[in-house]
Amino acid sequence: MRSKIIALFVIGAVLLVSCGTATPVATTAPGATTAPVATTAPVATTAPVATTLKIYLLDYTADTIAWLKSDINPAFEAAHPGVTVQITEGTWSGWATTFASWFTVGSGPDIINLGSEMNSMFGDSLADMTQYLGKAAYPDIANFGPSLDNATWKGKIRGLPIFTAPRYSFCRTDLMTAGGWNAQPQNFADWTKFAKDLSKIDPVTNSLTQQALVPVDAGSMADWQWWLLVYWSLNGQLYKTDGVTPNFDSAEAKATTQFISDMRIATYGPATKAVGALPAGKGSVIDVNPDTGKENGAVCLEHSGWAAPALTLADKSPNPIYNKISIEPFQGDKANFPNSKPVVLAFNDWLGVAQYSQNQALAADWLKAAFTKEANNKWNETMGLIPSRNDAQYGFVVDNPALKREAELASQYGVGFADIYDSAKLSTIMQEKLGKLVTGELSVDEVLAQIQTEYTQALKDDGVIK
Repeated sequence: MRSKIIALFVIGAVLLVSCGTATPVATTAPGATTAPVATTAPVATTAPVATTLKIYLLDYTADTIAWLKSDINPAFEAAHPGVTVQITEGTWSGWATTFASWFTVGSGPDIINLGSEMNSMFGDSLADMTQYLGKAAYPDIANFGPSLDNATWKGKIRGLPIFTAPRYSFCRTDLMTAGGWNAQPQNFADWTKFAKDLSKIDPVTNSLTQQALVPVDAGSMADWQWWLLVYWSLNGQLYKTDGVTPNFDSAEAKATTQFISDMRIATYGPATKAVGALPAGKGSVIDVNPDTGKENGAVCLEHSGWAAPALTLADKSPNPIYNKISIEPFQGDKANFPNSKPVVLAFNDWLGVAQYSQNQALAADWLKAAFTKEANNKWNETMGLIPSRNDAQYGFVVDNPALKREAELASQYGVGFADIYDSAKLSTIMQEKLGKLVTGELSVDEVLAQIQTEYTQALKDDGVIK
């Protein structure tokens, strides 16, 4: 429009000149000043929009939460005017129902604390954060190593892992030596003999006073996670070559189930004559009861650091109990399965961003702030666990000989507890069948046949198997 007006003005001026004498152009009188040109008024700045970033965390120590609230959140809020970080603390009890309700209604926390196997359970309900956390946008992603697999689904990053908590074989060397063993067993036959040699029974109460191995659950010795650890040590594959059909009819599955049955019988005796369980103690089952000064009763523990003795004493010095504890991976059964490999089953808690979140970019910024090398180290120091970032495994990790050993084994032999379709359903099926195995209600073959049938149907119902 402006160019059209100028063009018309020029044409009019030309016509005036051609038709007669031009009117003199008025000039500004000497010394006169031109009136100031009006300028645009300053644009008013918009106040930051008030936003609450909601984070849901599960069963962390008081020290962890206090640190997040005193260090991470205030710095983040200062860098993001108008943003308030709200942490809600929950518990792993009932998590499945809680999480499912959020994803069903499409409303809940922006950032959610998830467990190892939950990438396959909720992956499709989590945001693809690759644009914010991929290598191009976040070069630090390269420092997370294998633990990042748990926070990935269908090749897309869904969040970041906090820690790795592998399952190790913790064994009391003094109790092993007293029972005639100088090292941890290396195969199924040796473990079964070990269980017979080192499990002790009080003839008066007809119950255990010493249990050779506590694999996650002392009573049943048939926890489904223990079954998976043994199975994967044989290099067993959970699904057939199509990637979705369960593989519980494999030779590795049968050997694993038979081994678990053999270990239970070697410890407790036949189901019809099973002795009583180890009395409850205080602290780790492989530690000394601080109230009585007596052993809690287990020689070996197959579990993560959560169930092992405390790494440090009250004064933060290393716990001397670890001077007589060997920490090793589970070795499998190479004599019968040549592809066996040492395994520590790694559980990696992680934080995922919900697909329904309207604050995905903001959530990514908070994750970056809470997962710097220094922050990841500090977060795990409050819990005594191994940082998910490889470059964050310094300070308290290497200063403590036991934790240093755990970190080395996790790096070398860690196998992620991930990519299990409908893990909640599988755990329910397996726990029921394995429970009937140890009570003698089902044989090894019946257990596997029923797991294969029921889990296959579950995956068909889920649409995993077409």
